[in-house]
Amino acid sequence: MTTQPKRYHPIHVTLHWLTALLVFGPLLSGFFVLARTPDPQEVQFLGMHKSIGMVLGLIILARVITRFVFKQPAQADAGHPLLNLLGKIVHFLLYVGVFAMLFSGGSLSMAYGLNDILAGNGTMPEELMAIPQWMPHSLFSYGLIALVALHVGAALFHQFIRKDNLLARMWYGK
Repeated sequence: MTTQPKRYHPIHVTLHWLTALLVFGPLLSGFFVLARTPDPQEVQFLGMHKSIGMVLGLIILARVITRFVFKQPAQADAGHPLLNLLGKIVHFLLYVGVFAMLFSGGSLSMAYGLNDILAGNGTMPEELMAIPQWMPHSLFSYGLIALVALHVGAALFHQFIRKDNLLARMWYGK
């Protein structure tokens, strides 16, 4: 007879925290550096933004796979059925949100020819915001920020209000 683990598998923990780092980086850079059309000296930064997004996509794919490969702890109880349902929905939407950002970012990148620009065979458009793909990418970023805020807020609620030591489940140990 097998029992449910108290913690997530170390591979899943590693992928979770890598995801967190790789989500915050591009979101912050998108808002504070890339919110306007980058000048030619910043094009490499835009390429790095895209590369991080592509790595994030692979990590998210690995996370989805590991959810089915490794046993998981029982779902955390938030103390109310509606909050438990909201937790499931937010977790699902976090995956959807990251994929929406990846696909909309890829579409935006193709629309203004980022690969050609990085290869030295093109020039940055005068205004990125004029490209139709920019708006969905921007809107998805706000949605993803809201979901991340809900996720972090819920984790802190569990840790400090419910005092159920939830954060230990997504860390290394026995």
